[in-house]
Amino acid sequence: MSKEEPTINFNELNSSKIIEGTEFVYIVKEGNTKKYKIVDTKEKILEYSLNKKNYAEKQVGILVTCECNNISGFFHNTIFLEKFKMDYYSNNKIDDLLYLNFNNCYFFKDIEAIGGDYKEIVINESIIEKNMYTRFINCEKLNLNNAIFKKNAILENSEIGKINANTSKFEENLLFQEVTVLNDFILDKIKGNKDLGFIDCRFEGFSKLELDISGELNFSHCSFYKKSEINFDEISGKFSLYKTNFSDKCYLEYELLENKKYKPLIFKDDFKKTKWNFLILAEIYKSSGRTEQYLETFYYFKKYERLEKKNKNKYKLSLLDYAIEITTKYYTSWKRTLLSMAFIIIAFFLLYCSFPNLLMYQNDLINSKNLFSIVFEMYKNSNFDIYLLIRKFGNILYFTIMTFTTVGYGDIIPLNWMKLAIASESFFGIFFTSSFVVTLSRRFL
Repeated sequence: MSKEEPTINFNELNSSKIIEGTEFVYIVKEGNTKKYKIVDTKEKILEYSLNKKNYAEKQVGILVTCECNNISGFFHNTIFLEKFKMDYYSNNKIDDLLYLNFNNCYFFKDIEAIGGDYKEIVINESIIEKNMYTRFINCEKLNLNNAIFKKNAILENSEIGKINANTSKFEENLLFQEVTVLNDFILDKIKGNKDLGFIDCRFEGFSKLELDISGELNFSHCSFYKKSEINFDEISGKFSLYKTNFSDKCYLEYELLENKKYKPLIFKDDFKKTKWNFLILAEIYKSSGRTEQYLETFYYFKKYERLEKKNKNKYKLSLLDYAIEITTKYYTSWKRTLLSMAFIIIAFFLLYCSFPNLLMYQNDLINSKNLFSIVFEMYKNSNFDIYLLIRKFGNILYFTIMTFTTVGYGDIIPLNWMKLAIASESFFGIFFTSSFVVTLSRRFL
């Protein structure tokens, strides 16, 4: 190696390390040494874009030490030490139909694309150390393959024909805001260490997402117009679907969410957001015929709706909602409703057994004393009259069930304040019987 071709460690690369007038440099990365052609002017970049095939055949990389402004084309095995910027509004001479193709490239500074019509944008086997900003563009195809974004990646106010991202990693935030995707939107084997946000976006084609999320996956005010799939390899963060609409079928990974007891959907400091998450999730499960998951998520929706109201100091309505929640799970659990019915029947049975002197059967009181005191006396005297106990307690149980089901044959008549208790049990009977029918119909019809 000659003095004109110095050797530099990759981790020490910056523009100040490059001696002016040097044509080539050897760069050592992970124990491997590779030769790079130094490009330090816009004219040399344009020259490279015309002769990139020759460099590729010679296995010579390109080291760009100057800012790249408004230069579109194909870049292979290129290291950019300075900012790469495409600003359609700053230079009227820029091409009307642009394309950017980065293959095995490394960016030390920001990438920025503002405005313009792109045939395609491809980032393949590349690493972006800083931020990537893309705004106000129209692009037929956006492809990301095995790309690593170490800072924020932002796409705003743009229209994309098709997005296909495979096996890429976002170490900071990914944000799509006011983006329209006209055809397929595919994020396959995508890993997000922090937040992946989609705000006010429209997805008009088929959508498929397979994600590994550590931060928050947030869809807010988005619309999916065709069939969509959302799968998780793993989700250790949060998942939000605030005011997001699915016009067609949506397949959503449910086993992982169920195993985590829907914790990714729960925001303890934001009941409104949590409520919307479960409402939309319930609609997704209902449309896909997953009755069990639909009822479970609908229950959570009603629960967090109640908590939201409570948080706004609507105590009366919240108290009623809470009573319905604990007795019927908002009409989603026939087992809970049946258990509540049994509890009411037992409670009133015990009440009637305590005051049999207020119940008249065939013109006689069922008993003048508390029935439990009779049992105690029999136990104390070791003299049990089984027939008497069956007759007394049997009449009370019969009367309790007849009152709860509102059949009321009239053979047992309440006296004094017991009439109010009878009316209360009848009301509970009508309510819980209707609730039981509703929960059964939701599950099996």
